[in-house]
Amino acid sequence: MSFSLLAPLSMLLSALVVLPVLAHLARRIPRDRRPFGAMLLLERVVERLRRRRRVKDPWLLLLRIAALLALVFAATGPRLSYPGGTSEYGASGRVVLVVDRSLSMSLADGGATLLQQARERAISVARDLPGGVSVGLIAFDDDALRLTTSLTADHERVIARLEALQPTSGASDLRGALLEARRLLGGEPGEILLFSDEAGPKMIGEAATEIARLVEAGSAIIPQDVFAEPPRNVAVTGARYGDGLEGGQVTVRVANYGPDATEVGCEVTLPDGASIPIFVDLPPEGEAEERITIPTEARGGVGEIRCDDPDLALDDARYFHLPQVGASRVLVVDGDPGDTPTRSEIYFLERALAPWGGLKSGVTIDVTSPVGLMDLDPERHRVVFLANVADPRPFGPRLTEFVRGGGNLVITGGDNVTADRYNAALASILPAPLRKSRSVAAPGEEGVPVALPDIEEPLLSPFRRGGRASFTRIRSHTLLTFEPYQDVPDEVRTLLRYDNELPAMVERRIGQGRVVVWTGTMDLGWGNLPLQSVFMPMVQRLVSYLGGEAGTGAARFDGVVGQPVVVPLPDLALEPTVIGPDGTPVRSRIDGARLLFTPPDAGAYRLELDSAPPLAHVAVNTDPDESDVRRYDSVEEMERELAPDLLVQHADLSRPLLALALALALLQALVAMRGASRGST
Repeated sequence: MSFSLLAPLSMLLSALVVLPVLAHLARRIPRDRRPFGAMLLLERVVERLRRRRRVKDPWLLLLRIAALLALVFAATGPRLSYPGGTSEYGASGRVVLVVDRSLSMSLADGGATLLQQARERAISVARDLPGGVSVGLIAFDDDALRLTTSLTADHERVIARLEALQPTSGASDLRGALLEARRLLGGEPGEILLFSDEAGPKMIGEAATEIARLVEAGSAIIPQDVFAEPPRNVAVTGARYGDGLEGGQVTVRVANYGPDATEVGCEVTLPDGASIPIFVDLPPEGEAEERITIPTEARGGVGEIRCDDPDLALDDARYFHLPQVGASRVLVVDGDPGDTPTRSEIYFLERALAPWGGLKSGVTIDVTSPVGLMDLDPERHRVVFLANVADPRPFGPRLTEFVRGGGNLVITGGDNVTADRYNAALASILPAPLRKSRSVAAPGEEGVPVALPDIEEPLLSPFRRGGRASFTRIRSHTLLTFEPYQDVPDEVRTLLRYDNELPAMVERRIGQGRVVVWTGTMDLGWGNLPLQSVFMPMVQRLVSYLGGEAGTGAARFDGVVGQPVVVPLPDLALEPTVIGPDGTPVRSRIDGARLLFTPPDAGAYRLELDSAPPLAHVAVNTDPDESDVRRYDSVEEMERELAPDLLVQHADLSRPLLALALALALLQALVAMRGASRGST
């Protein structure tokens, strides 16, 4: 509501109020003084008149001043502006009901959610509209959905659609909803009734263009405010795993969007089901961070942090990726233990895999003799090293099943390796049949150097910026050799060669599993590999490449509810299935080398192939902006800025003030006459 004057300079006339004041003062003292005999009697009469004037004359003066001021204000052209210009909707004959069903509308207020309140109010409006008014219905969250394909006079059908409206976990696309409303109106003027809490820092601003277009077309957006007072919500807005004590730490961020300080209980649930309770103190309209220490052993996958909040439950959880921590993801089979630790076949390999005991690198290894292969656990061991193992035949079927199930096997050479035994045990998974070991340098020579690697290979790409030349310092004087073979894309590849063109590292892919053969040794038996600076990063990169760092070979992606998730796919013969948090398949599609799906809810999603480990993990969360249930802007304010007269009514106060001035003038005249008649008596 506002007040304005068309002629503000007319206020200068208000100085005329001094005239009645002077007139009243002039009457108080008689101008002529004459001697009179009965002075005592006259003094009594004067005192009685003064008492009468003290009772009546001030009111007469006020009436005259008020009449004069009313006349002056009438001359200034005053105008009163107040909201409510379009409070009566339906006059255009076209009404569109727009209902917000985004996450914030699930906020509880007075025993019902905001969406329930909005739904009831919209139903009431639809029932009260005159029969000749055409009605359209749009619901929106991440997407704007027309619940009526066109404007309809069938109000009962609109009411039925409203009654079936359900909440979602999506964000608020008000811009899209107003665009659909404009399309429903077909460019013609109409009234758009918006049932929304208008919450969040971006919702109104992103819709500014559509609001302007509707106003230009002569349409009016009439907000039907549905919001809690005051708004309250506690939300988990962030969770991320990182380095720290023991098995690392998860940093959790919790926000309080309410006006009061509070303490909330939260629980971190790891992928293996283990839970860690915490309490978080939150300031008013502020946030807090907490760090949760992860145990030294934890299965990899997608974890969850959930906090208790009675106001809005849909954003109380946050999902995060957790690499496998501390579990024995690498099984090292020592084929030549040696009489001292330094003479052991895997002494250098063990320290390259876990130079800090496994806490920093994320790799913890199990060292065992060949008999320990009986304890091979595909759920824990994603990579197996056979280091100079003499006879793998007793474990051939187990290793073959391990690789075909998505496991990864690394075979290294040594004096104990016999080609015939390996071919008999592992022929179906080897890159090519092995030949006996071969000396490639004369006694006393350093050996054959490794050629510069191809840094376009995914395994070796981290050495693009540095370390590539260090590979040429690796020399071997004895090597495992293969029967003649050819590289086959996405099946058999030679990753490294020596200068004499003999293979140094060969890979074979079998489904999601891999077999890598290093034709030298991991100790000093056949070469100088462990003494080179590239040894440790190459071994750690090899384990990471084979999926050891995450506990599985699965890739990790993040997503937002209601927004498409894009997962690049390897060259697969089968199409993977997307499994949702509830264990049921989610609709997806393949677009070239990408898989796309839109998650409807927050949670842990995974891409799977039949009888294979997960291909990818996807942690899907709600939009943090949607958790902010406070109002920053309003459609009505923006509409007033665009068209100040659209939602405002004006009242000209000149005539009422002029009538008031005349009425006051008559009243003061009557009062004066009455006072004069009393004085005469």
